[in-house]
Amino acid sequence: MEERTAGVKHIDMRAAWNQASPAYQRRHAIPTDSAHYGPWAPLENELRLLGDVQGRRILEVGCGGGQCSIAFAKQGAVAAGLDLSEVQLEHARALAAAEGVAVEFVQGAAEDLHHFADGAWDIVFSAYAFQYVADMPRCLHECARVLRPEGRLVFSLDHPFRDCFFDDAEREMTLYPARSYFDVTPMTWPFADSEVWMRSYHHTLATWIEMLTTAGFHLLRLLEPAPPAEMLDEIWPYDDPLSALRHVPPTVIFVTARAG
Repeated sequence: MEERTAGVKHIDMRAAWNQASPAYQRRHAIPTDSAHYGPWAPLENELRLLGDVQGRRILEVGCGGGQCSIAFAKQGAVAAGLDLSEVQLEHARALAAAEGVAVEFVQGAAEDLHHFADGAWDIVFSAYAFQYVADMPRCLHECARVLRPEGRLVFSLDHPFRDCFFDDAEREMTLYPARSYFDVTPMTWPFADSEVWMRSYHHTLATWIEMLTTAGFHLLRLLEPAPPAEMLDEIWPYDDPLSALRHVPPTVIFVTARAG
């Protein structure tokens, strides 16, 4: 890790996402007909983890380009999104206007939800954003604060076991574990072969559950969805040297509720 982080003493994640946002949005072109749980998982319209969102107040933390918040609004929810990056939020506001829906988008850090009132939200949602949060306990306490009693916190992220197979030198997947599952050292890596450096944080599943419990949540479901076979066939066909990575879970989804 010392070799990897040499010369990378500080990463301004706000500036990094501002710089990476245009390429990220072009590359992924995320649709707005359903909320998503990341590139490897089924959509919310299939999983139905949130139930009917008509009339629900949903706050998306780490909303990026706003696609999930917009999907919620199109389905009748009162939606708001928070993100660190002004450029991501510019994309989100333009997209919401093009889709003809009203979504409140706010710039801020996931650890500080002071823009939002206590107990005002039915659901806090996050897709593949919490791994970028440095102070996750504080973020979870903030999520609990803004939720009504028994409100839901539902979020997805890279499966912690999958993190073990990232070569931290190139952010490439490797056939054998390149780092320990128990190594909590932050990971630093260039975004999509660019000069933009990112930092993400690894926690074991047990640590996630402990953090959630300490913040006042109880776990309702933990999902480890298998990615679509056609995606695996494209990325790691059976004749690929890395085809064994087909057997590694890429995504974990937590469905939790705030204590009453």
